[in-house]
Amino acid sequence: MRQTKVVIVPFFTRNPYQKLLAEPLRNLGVQVEEARDINFSLIMTAMKSKIDIIHLHWLHPFFIRQGMAKSLGKMIKFICNLLIIKILGIKIVWTVHNIKAHDNNNLLLDRFCTTFVANIAHAIIVHCQAAECELVSVLGLKNTDKFFVVPHGNYIECYENKISFTEARKTLDIPNSNLVFLFLGEIRPYKGVLELIKIFKQLNHDAAHLVIAGKAGDNELTELIKQEALHYSNIKFIPGFVPDNEIQVYMNACDAVVFPYQDVLTSGAVLLAMSFSRPCIALNKGCIGETLDDLGAFLYNPDIEGDLLRAMSFAMQNHSSLSDMGKYNRQVVEKWNWNYVAEKTLQVYQSC
Repeated sequence: MRQTKVVIVPFFTRNPYQKLLAEPLRNLGVQVEEARDINFSLIMTAMKSKIDIIHLHWLHPFFIRQGMAKSLGKMIKFICNLLIIKILGIKIVWTVHNIKAHDNNNLLLDRFCTTFVANIAHAIIVHCQAAECELVSVLGLKNTDKFFVVPHGNYIECYENKISFTEARKTLDIPNSNLVFLFLGEIRPYKGVLELIKIFKQLNHDAAHLVIAGKAGDNELTELIKQEALHYSNIKFIPGFVPDNEIQVYMNACDAVVFPYQDVLTSGAVLLAMSFSRPCIALNKGCIGETLDDLGAFLYNPDIEGDLLRAMSFAMQNHSSLSDMGKYNRQVVEKWNWNYVAEKTLQVYQSC
């Protein structure tokens, strides 16, 4: 029996998500190819390698460019490629990580291309039921039979996790007795880091620390964060890309991980925090609201003014419970291992 041949595109090496998915898929007998160059021809790759399935992930790298004209040209090429691929009998699967590019100014092109892919795809993978509902509502989709809910896999054993709490605190020069809130990862406007700093200041508690570690999208945002943190000894901003082997330092030094997002469909960062046995403070929306519950998180409503402040204050009041909440999150996320995710993904392939 001929093995199913799949090309995953675009394949990003910095984000371990696709690598973690590809390896167990291969163990299940799927031939997986990694398309790392977004400028390649989907048609040539499909015909040359005799691909059965094109598995799309993030769409925006295919057509978002500086300027409307370049973006439009790339989008037309991308759409034509997909049309020919479908005519050739190759199946199209799309995993939805977001509905729109967070920093995209070409919203019209974005919506058109996303809607086109959603309609032409043979199968659409979402990470939760809320994502399916939002996609159907926003894009006005009629055929919901092509939707499949496949959970986001965990990051247990993906990163080093050897450093102790005491060693991590010593590395960051923070007393063991203090409560530490953490924001970790790429800093972009929609993630609400500037708002997080302002809210943290309102807590006005000397025994609380806020650690922000990550690379900002531009120098202007970096400088704004530095200015907001200036003269506050309990706000520590470590700008720049966080190497994989340093993630354990920040995770094991903190008491809770904060996700002050203004809007999000799904978040692998939440799964990362849960994998490190950390409680979360996050918005009760999209896949985050389905992934977390009150036993492992302090959920807030982004539409209610002051609700993030309430959630952070409540976390401080429950300092002694945070460790148990983190352990609960670890137990929850353990079931979403990548072998399970690969099996569910293979079922989607077989349904096409």
